[in-house]
Amino acid sequence: MITDASRTGVHTCAVVASAEQSWEAMAGFIGDGIERQEQVVLAGLRPDELNGLLRRLREEDGVDPDPAMVDGQLVVMADAAARAFFEMPTAEAVGQLAEQVQRALAAGFRGLRLTGRYTGVGMGPHESALDALVSKVPLSILCPYHRDELTFQEVEQIREVHSSEIPDDSLFDDGSLRITRPRIGWLRLAGRWDANNHTAALSVVEHAAATGARELDMASVRYIDPAGVHALLTGIGPVRLRRPNESVQRLARFLATQSRAGVN
Repeated sequence: MITDASRTGVHTCAVVASAEQSWEAMAGFIGDGIERQEQVVLAGLRPDELNGLLRRLREEDGVDPDPAMVDGQLVVMADAAARAFFEMPTAEAVGQLAEQVQRALAAGFRGLRLTGRYTGVGMGPHESALDALVSKVPLSILCPYHRDELTFQEVEQIREVHSSEIPDDSLFDDGSLRITRPRIGWLRLAGRWDANNHTAALSVVEHAAATGARELDMASVRYIDPAGVHALLTGIGPVRLRRPNESVQRLARFLATQSRAGVN
């Protein structure tokens, strides 16, 4: 069963094919938790992963994590604490997490959210018990797992011990660039568009634009070469580049005389 991972009391997994898909799932989960006034705990992230996630929330998803970190709504679990949590006996780990939920409620939050990255290999050791816990307390957990780090059997086990799963709804994802349709009429591009994926990505965008998806969200494009911008502006009919970063804007202005699209 697939349900909304943002509501309280859900133990959700995401078996992801790329880093972009992982950040997409976690950023949405965190942003929803901040908006719903729940306490959000991040565990198992390296410093570079944490900084990238916070930057993404701030610059791409319109969620400022800084006030939440100051007032204790967004909590980063230290690496040693995260490893200790995963390594402790399951009953003790579940008990500690249940206590953290009660502390969050006592502090005025509406519940607790937990996400991050499992620091071990394969499936986390507490998954079955955590799935039982979320049915008893206002706790939501998102467990992202990278598909290429798992066996087929482990993937099936992970899905069995979670009450819901975030599906992969991408139109294209080659590990560098991810293209999704966030809502009717829109495409979202995330990652790197370069010579290696240019032809395949342009084909996907062209097909989607032909069916009406002509608003291109560019906020999560971390790199695009001039050929990519030129193709988007001139090769697929009228489209609009939404939320372009500075480099995209610069290239678009340079190519504006050849473009039939607007840049917002």
